[in-house]
Amino acid sequence: MDINFIKKIISILKWLIIALLTVLFGFLTILVSLFSPRLACLSTVKLWGKLILFFCNIRLKVSGIGNLSDKPLIVMYNHKSFFDIFCFSSFMPYDWRAMMKKELLNFPVFGQAVKIMGHYFVARDGSFEDRREVVKMLKKIKNGRIVFIAPEGTRNPNPGLLEFKTGGFFIARKTDTNIVPMIIDGAGDILDKGSFNIKPGTIVIKFLQEIDVSTYSSNKDGINDLREHTFKIFNQNL
Repeated sequence: MDINFIKKIISILKWLIIALLTVLFGFLTILVSLFSPRLACLSTVKLWGKLILFFCNIRLKVSGIGNLSDKPLIVMYNHKSFFDIFCFSSFMPYDWRAMMKKELLNFPVFGQAVKIMGHYFVARDGSFEDRREVVKMLKKIKNGRIVFIAPEGTRNPNPGLLEFKTGGFFIARKTDTNIVPMIIDGAGDILDKGSFNIKPGTIVIKFLQEIDVSTYSSNKDGINDLREHTFKIFNQNL
C-alpha cells in the first residue's frame, strides 16, 4: 500500500480526533465555566490540549516556566501553527486567557466555550473595532490574569518573524502589564503551510525574562520602542 496514502489516512484520523475532543471538552468547559472559568482553564482545557498532543504523537519540551507568575502578564509568542494553542493549553500552571480573532466565535461549541470563559476578541486584521470594548478589555487585563497575544497578528508558518503589530504593546503599556516573551520552535514543522498532513515531532517552548514595560513612555514613540525591543529579543532567541 502506498505510504503517502497511509499518511493521509492517519492525518484524517488525527483531525477527526481533534474535532471530537474539541466538541467533547468544549461542552465540558462550558459546563464548568458556569461555576468557575478558572477551574475550566486548569482542568478541562488543560486535558484537551494534552490529549490532542498525545494522539497526534507530539512531544513538548518547556523551559523557563519560572519566568511566569500568577499575576497579570502578557505572554507574547511567535504564532507558527494551530498547534500553538494546544501546546500552551496543555501545561499552563496558572489561569490564562488569549487574544483571539472574532471569527473563532463562529465555530460551534468552541466559540461558545471561549466566549463564556472570557477570552478577548479582535477583528481579523488585529484591530479593535469598538473603543468602548477596548476600555473594558484594558480594565480586565490590568486586574486580571495572564493573557496570550501573538504580536505578528496571524499565523506565520514561514521561517523568521512577521512585523509585530502595535496593538499588544499598546495594551501592555496602557495597563502597565509586563511582557514575557515565549519562543516556540518546531510547531511549524508539524503542519506544513497549505497541508493537512499532521506530522509527529517535538515542539520546544522557552519562556524568557519578563520585560518591564514601565521603562518605556506611554506615548506613541515609547510604545514603538517597546515593540522594536521585543522584536529584537525574539530575533535573538529564535
